[in-house]
Amino acid sequence: MDLSALDLPDTWAVLAWPLALVLLLLHARRVEWTQLAERFPTHVWHGGIATAVVLWSMQATVSGNFTFHLLGMAGLTLTLGVPLAMISAALVVAVHIGIHGGQWANLAVVWLTLCASAILTTGAVLRAAERWLPPNFFIYIFVVAFLGTALSLVCAGLLALLAFAAVSDVPVGKALGQYGPYLIQLGFGEAMLTGMIVTLGVVYRPQWVSTFDDARYLKPR
Repeated sequence: MDLSALDLPDTWAVLAWPLALVLLLLHARRVEWTQLAERFPTHVWHGGIATAVVLWSMQATVSGNFTFHLLGMAGLTLTLGVPLAMISAALVVAVHIGIHGGQWANLAVVWLTLCASAILTTGAVLRAAERWLPPNFFIYIFVVAFLGTALSLVCAGLLALLAFAAVSDVPVGKALGQYGPYLIQLGFGEAMLTGMIVTLGVVYRPQWVSTFDDARYLKPR
């Protein structure tokens, strides 16, 4: 799913950069910057970004064509919230491109495809669970953290596969058939990793998980 090194059409960048900047500005306005340090320690934010950078660096190439890696976007979303996760993800992509020598023109496309899509999917699962499901601790862990993470990675991976097929000689159907099963396996792996980390967080440091509400999930009703 590493699109940063691909030769993407110039029109993609022309369309992606304005859209990415608008989304970043909109979400930056929703971040309560003055109260950020009070919500959770700064090292939690920095540690989340560093962890995502490491996950993006752990890559595996399949059939010599398509590179897979974990995203860590669901973990960022559940820990930081959607607005700050969107900003943090842009930093993750920038660091990744700087370290691995990707094309800077692709930054907006990569951010929209792999980050924004995964973050918004995780946020949608969280909102749906809060609206339609009982306020149960295990609902948050298994539905939001596990299922939400898996869905976010699969959605982002499918977008990346479509982009890969569009700029290569591989037909969309063949790309989905050949690489789709790897996405499911990767989604399960990231769901397990994120689920375990979030579980430890809400048990030992619930104040570090901004989307977890003690009053909703723990206090008796």
